[in-house]
Order: sequence, then structure tokens, then C-alpha cells
Amino acid sequence: MAKITGRRESETGANTHYRLGNNQIITRAEGVRRAEAGLMPDYHVIKVNGVKYLRDNPGKSKLDNIDSQPLI
Repeated sequence: MAKITGRRESETGANTHYRLGNNQIITRAEGVRRAEAGLMPDYHVIKVNGVKYLRDNPGKSKLDNIDSQPLI
């Protein structure tokens, strides 16, 4: 299971890359592809203005939220 432990943002604040628990860094598009393939069960895909992004599934702790992860 891939767990997001960090993120990189564009100048507009959109997530562009994610760091996984194994320190691998993947692009937003790769994260979306993995989530759609069922390889990231803690996350789902949303579409904003025609662009797909990852979102964490609802949980009890806000600390698990992607936007709560440190910038890399």
C-alpha cells in the first residue's frame, strides 16, 4: 500500500508531486493512475477544471490529509 508522506506544490498551490512512504517521488499524474488502478486504496481521484487530483479518503484524523503532509 502506498502512503503519501510529502508533497510538492506549483506556484498556484496545486499538488504536482507526492513522496511515498518508501521515499519514492511520483508525479500527480502517476499518483492518479495508481489510485485509479486500485494501488492506493487510501486515496481517490477527483476532477477539478478538467484536471485529475488525488484526495485522501475521509478518516478520523486531519493529520492523514494530503495537504497536511510536509512540502518536499
